Amino acid sequence: MTHSSWVNEAKDLAIQSNERLEFLGDAVLDAVVGQYLYTQYPNHSEGDLTKFRSHIVSGSALSEVGRMLGIGQYLVLGKGEEASGGRDKDSNLANAYEAVVGALFIDGGFDVAKDFIFESMDIKSKSAVLVSGENDSKTQLQMAVQAKCAVAPHYRVISKDGPDHKPTFVVEVLIGEKVITTGKGTSRNRAEMEAASRALEML
Repeated sequence: MTHSSWVNEAKDLAIQSNERLEFLGDAVLDAVVGQYLYTQYPNHSEGDLTKFRSHIVSGSALSEVGRMLGIGQYLVLGKGEEASGGRDKDSNLANAYEAVVGALFIDGGFDVAKDFIFESMDIKSKSAVLVSGENDSKTQLQMAVQAKCAVAPHYRVISKDGPDHKPTFVVEVLIGEKVITTGKGTSRNRAEMEAASRALEML
């Protein structure tokens, strides 16, 4: 859970960030999801399976899982990263999730890491949606953007107003560091869906 910003500020060569664990976790995730897709969809081509896997293990998808698990509260961040909202950044959450997978793989082996991935990620339903073609606007946008460039779209909450029982979220969708458009909704997911729908119309 140690972000590189903490290591840079600590200036202690004995302290390591979670980047090496991210590398390992990323490979384990690819293997687990790839094995599932290969077994579950024998009639689909390599290109299809690659596309499905890319969506399931994308940074935005992993950040949602990290957010659901509450990983942000456990991140060890430098002062600058903390001040800039690093605990809720998609990249930090996705990377930390990968690091957890890598750590589980080292401690318990492939099966333990695999069980955690299946328990924390809804791989079966996500892949079923992708295969059936019944994609929501966020999925459609991600697939459209990744077909053109290596980065995936990500979302950032601009504001949350109103009472807790009836909030209004405003979210912007970005590709890289470029803001494409915004969306509004009564939940973060609905706001993201609206933003994605608007972005699709602009592509």
